[in-house]
Amino acid sequence: MHLFFLPKNDHLFLCSSKNRASDQKRKLLNKKVHVKIVLTILKIYREKYVNVNVVIIVKKCVILILLLLLAGCEKESIKENEDFQYYLFATPLAEHPIWLQSKEGFEDACSELNVKCDWMGPKIIDTESMGEVIEQGILQNADGIITQGVVDPELLKEAKDNNVPIILVDSNMPESEKLAYFGKDFEKQAKLILEETERHIDQDTKLIVAIQVAELDFDIATEQIKELENALKDHPGGYEIVSISESKSDAVRAQSEWTRILADHPDINLSVNFAAESAEACGEIAVDLGIKDQLFIFGVDDMETTIDYIKKGYLDASIVTSFYQYGHDSLYLLYNHNVKNEVPAQVNQDVKLVVVNRENADTYMEELRP
Repeated sequence: MHLFFLPKNDHLFLCSSKNRASDQKRKLLNKKVHVKIVLTILKIYREKYVNVNVVIIVKKCVILILLLLLAGCEKESIKENEDFQYYLFATPLAEHPIWLQSKEGFEDACSELNVKCDWMGPKIIDTESMGEVIEQGILQNADGIITQGVVDPELLKEAKDNNVPIILVDSNMPESEKLAYFGKDFEKQAKLILEETERHIDQDTKLIVAIQVAELDFDIATEQIKELENALKDHPGGYEIVSISESKSDAVRAQSEWTRILADHPDINLSVNFAAESAEACGEIAVDLGIKDQLFIFGVDDMETTIDYIKKGYLDASIVTSFYQYGHDSLYLLYNHNVKNEVPAQVNQDVKLVVVNRENADTYMEELRP
């Protein structure tokens, strides 16, 4: 029996030529992944240990491991007992309040279906770390993986090659290998934002717009901005987008950016925030500057602070979908696919969108129910 470590998480796995080679799902990852594992081990131990002798010993062990791996040594899944199923949620933000709603739904479904589950991912946006979590899930022969569509498409292909079904949530990768996608219809979202805005700003008034997203490089950001701009074209008074910024999912950065933007563009009358923490930052600064009355602030999602700020008047509205559904319904879909051989009738799964404002801030959850 041979031993090796998986990168970053230092989880121990067993490798033996006596494992169930006949099971088609128990295929090895390609040699590139093996080499990556070994190189990562070397890097970890160089960083952790100063003693040169220790490094030399570890290096010799690693070389032996590499030879065994490339010789065709099979891995043993953590699923030594095939009586249970194992699912992984590779989250983009393990401790972000909005994603914790997905965790709750995921773990509730795990309990209801009596399956084993892991919730893993970085604390700050790091697609490389997400990729390593997904690679770990593939190596562990997970019965399914749920993740946000911001990762390398090659990982999804690799999962398919190893018979590990993938479901994407929140952000899609249209050309990727996946079982299903749960996420907002951005065209519908944009129209709802404009409709709610025109309830408060006269249709003949020109909209001076500032937008903030989490990551400008993400497809989810560019798609939302594109659809919003398409919707704004229907506004009779016209529009001008004077600023597009990013928060990096960091509340301090969001505040800093909005402080700068509102100083540079005091005529802004519409703030659209596609990152959950951004709207709160904008609302706080607008109130402090005494300009909230001239500024309509739109957010996304329903973090506790977001709803509280809507009730208090710091924010005007938020476009909300159920992140709980992302975790809960995705797991059920994977489970039914594995147990009942069910294939979704359509890849893009319907999710409900609700505009939350002061009128329905106490009751919107009823509207979100399937």
